[in-house]
Amino acid sequence: MQENRYNRKNRRKYLLKAHIVLVTKYRKKLLSGKVDETTKEAIQSIAKKNDWDIVAMETDKDHVHILLSYDATDRICDIVKA
Repeated sequence: MQENRYNRKNRRKYLLKAHIVLVTKYRKKLLSGKVDETTKEAIQSIAKKNDWDIVAMETDKDHVHILLSYDATDRICDIVKA
């Protein structure tokens, strides 16, 4: 069972999660084998560097699904850009 505890910081109480889907250009089937693992490692590295929590991450041959928990001060456009 997943715990949904609110984050509390400086008079703020929040629980923000975003479902991000990254798709390859023209839906080409590029994410297989070693590319799949390398992509996941790169996304996890970026998330760790920015203090984001990856709740779930799944890949298919042409897209990546990421369920991400993030801080209230972060903007979703900056997260996707990273």
